[in-house]
Amino acid sequence: MQFSAILGHDAIKKRLIKSVTEQRTAHAQLFFGAEGSAALPLALAYMQYVSCVDKNENDSCGKCVSCNKMQKFIHPDLHFSLPVNWEGPTDKLNTKSFLPQWRQLLTQNPYVGLDEWVDKIDIGNKQPFISNYEVHEQIVSLNVTSYESEYKFLLMWLPEYMRTEGANSLLKTLEEPPDKTLIILVTQDYDRILKTILSRTQLIKIPPYSIEEASQVIHQVTQQSKEKCDLAAGVAEGNITQAKWLLENGDEAELQLNLFKEWMRACYSYNIVEQARISENFAKQMREWQKGFFAYALYMVRQTILLNHAAAINRVTDSEKSFLEKFSKFFNPGNYGTISGFLNDASHHVARNAYGKLLFFDTSLLISEVFRKERERATIAS
Repeated sequence: MQFSAILGHDAIKKRLIKSVTEQRTAHAQLFFGAEGSAALPLALAYMQYVSCVDKNENDSCGKCVSCNKMQKFIHPDLHFSLPVNWEGPTDKLNTKSFLPQWRQLLTQNPYVGLDEWVDKIDIGNKQPFISNYEVHEQIVSLNVTSYESEYKFLLMWLPEYMRTEGANSLLKTLEEPPDKTLIILVTQDYDRILKTILSRTQLIKIPPYSIEEASQVIHQVTQQSKEKCDLAAGVAEGNITQAKWLLENGDEAELQLNLFKEWMRACYSYNIVEQARISENFAKQMREWQKGFFAYALYMVRQTILLNHAAAINRVTDSEKSFLEKFSKFFNPGNYGTISGFLNDASHHVARNAYGKLLFFDTSLLISEVFRKERERATIAS
């Protein structure tokens, strides 16, 4: 992948290129960006630039033998380490068995997310992880002489899913790396990585895309209309992974709106029975759908605030606007932040594989309590 294929982030690109041209390439680097950011594409472009035999001051050539192999993710000196799982014994679990699916997915969408990856390798409800065996095998590979490139490369995607023993083994390699080795960790959760690993890597922090930038990226990836991409980017707040899922599951939009209506009404009326029923239905959905719903709920709550302040509300359907005009009166600056915080927390817990039924029901009770206190204050004031 070339830098030119990645929208924006010009300062980061220049910093990465400068480190190579000035021969200050750190042997271990940590690319940190939230889900749906350009962290993985930038890491891929950086490795291609390092290995390119005809690079220029702005990018890799994209044409040499090395670039051709890097762009297909088949370079013999390029190694991937990924969170995976399977039905067999996990003591021999490794990434090699899943590389065809990984290459295919990267070719289609370099902004891949964990849930998309889990669906691709079809492991059901099994939790993906990077095994100790996998880390050991990668360390062995890095100690072998490179085949074609000056450098050997290891890209570990989502190292926060690495087991403790494997993390300790990797730490030893980071402390005493083989010559001409570049280890890149691409993480979405900085706080879950061992502090000792963090201290031995050079941090490259990748900011999220703006909604406008995300819309452009989504259009490149999906080739869908600007209007649809604008809407998906707005709902997902610039998260490329989430926006792409929303576009691919556009037929779910009405279902999400209906669920949001039912949920908010049940929360406002403190209808526990109805909340339990909705929680049951929510738990039947796949995790990616659950994440998508909480993103949608956050989006709808934000729109109520805009409506209350007479601001223009864009990227909403007629059905959504009709509901928002009626429901916005129940939201105000005093409860907006609290409810948004509950929704953000719920989305975070879903991403960490929380049990959907309990999570949704607990969040319902928290939101109901906010509305109850609002009604009490309104009664006292009157």
